[in-house]
Amino acid sequence: MNIEKIVKNIENHLELVIPKHPFAEVYKYGVLPPGKAFRPQLVTAIYNDFSKQRDLSFLDNSKTPVNYLASAVEIHHAYTLLHDDLPSMDDDDERRGKASTHIKYNEWKALLAGDGLQTASFALLSKFNGKNLSLMLKFFSWALGPKGLIQGQYLDLSEEMTNGIDELILTHQYKTARLIQTSILLGFWANEEERSSKDFYRISKELFRLGHCVGVVFQLLDDLTELVDDELTQHELAVNPWLTSNSDKCFNEILIDLEKIESIIKKENLVTTKAVLSNYFGKIESLLTSGEDNIVKHSKIDLVPVISLLNRINR
Repeated sequence: MNIEKIVKNIENHLELVIPKHPFAEVYKYGVLPPGKAFRPQLVTAIYNDFSKQRDLSFLDNSKTPVNYLASAVEIHHAYTLLHDDLPSMDDDDERRGKASTHIKYNEWKALLAGDGLQTASFALLSKFNGKNLSLMLKFFSWALGPKGLIQGQYLDLSEEMTNGIDELILTHQYKTARLIQTSILLGFWANEEERSSKDFYRISKELFRLGHCVGVVFQLLDDLTELVDDELTQHELAVNPWLTSNSDKCFNEILIDLEKIESIIKKENLVTTKAVLSNYFGKIESLLTSGEDNIVKHSKIDLVPVISLLNRINR
């Protein structure tokens, strides 16, 4: 996957939706550089896997419809991060190795920039002119709105997610998996090859399941990699699910979901998508391997089955 081209398209599309005013600097700071660009990579990878060409040449032109979708997902993700970092929410002073937007500028500018980026994501989504636009808009609004991502934010900030494993998984499902499901399904729906309604529904359902599993595993593995340090902060000791009675259930959830991810990738022959996931899982596997002693010391979890499954997917 050519991340440089994806990032360039995001830069071009951001210019289309922000004002020609000094405040544009705040938007750019909050979006760029877009980290791993994991979600727009998923949009373009799934699109490529269901395309007859499979050569990624569509990335060369920022006006190719699917590229607007990839940028819409990333810009929506950026809005959530700007708001996440605010003092009234997670109160984080740093994001992606630099000062958070509200630290660099101020709180009201970060809040307004987040509001603007949320709306801008819909503006970019609307630039897709294919037959599935209505479906995309409905799913985008459902998955990322009050019944999806926003509810996940509530479960997190209200600390309901600490009530048990079911609440934890539900929070990850809403807060993390919904945006990943959106990325995957937009990529599939953007590819308008002729399919029977039965096949269209079946594949959409499989990809919805894939997005759920990737999102939940993504978050649980992220929590696990927080344990690589020799000494943990008081905050980490208080909130990390791997340090609670839920650790065995988290472990089982990861094993089940990794198996499902591997199965769906094979069943649908998702070659490009596998490469994107393998790149991510490869980095996680490396972190877990190098930090295994500390992770085991803190959580008492046997990492061998997890590392083995990650390695299998990465092959």
